[in-house]
Amino acid sequence: MSVGRDLLDTPFPEMVQNLAFAIAKGQMALDRSSMDTARLLAREQVEVITEMSEVIVPDPYNVNVGGGETIRVTGAKVQFDQSRPTRMSLMQAGLFPTFYQFTESIIEVKMSISQKSSSSSELEAGASLEIKGGWGPVSVAFAAHVNYKSSQTYSYSAEGSSLLRTTLKPVPPPSRLTPRIVTVNTLVTPPLVTAA
Repeated sequence: MSVGRDLLDTPFPEMVQNLAFAIAKGQMALDRSSMDTARLLAREQVEVITEMSEVIVPDPYNVNVGGGETIRVTGAKVQFDQSRPTRMSLMQAGLFPTFYQFTESIIEVKMSISQKSSSSSELEAGASLEIKGGWGPVSVAFAAHVNYKSSQTYSYSAEGSSLLRTTLKPVPPPSRLTPRIVTVNTLVTPPLVTAA
């Protein structure tokens, strides 16, 4: 097994494809959820108080200054009033669905591969010759020894890790989905029209 083969075996194209399909599927689910929320906000009715008022009115009272004398003080008090509640949808009240969009995606693959190979061999040989004898018969002894050593070491290790990261950010709703609110004030002559 080689280091180059391991790098080629990394399923990078498959990881990119799977990430892209996952993002597309996730985006579709997010859009569908936002559209369902928009429908709910358009249907759901609530009672909204559109106007509240605070009116300061005189509230005189007497203050005892001693010796049986009193002084009239012009005080004031606040009267609170509100308009009758008006039924409107949550979208008319200003609640709009949030849309999200995948803005950035990162695939990071880290791989550490090491390979080690070592080999050693040793050869030792020796011989001895011994001749014995005198004036008579001669004896010859021959001895030989051979020591052979061999060792091989091979080690291989591979480590890998991958990281997939996406960034999801809210985006404004599509402009055609956001209704245009027109306010007509019939209390003013001619009627005053403002658009939001």
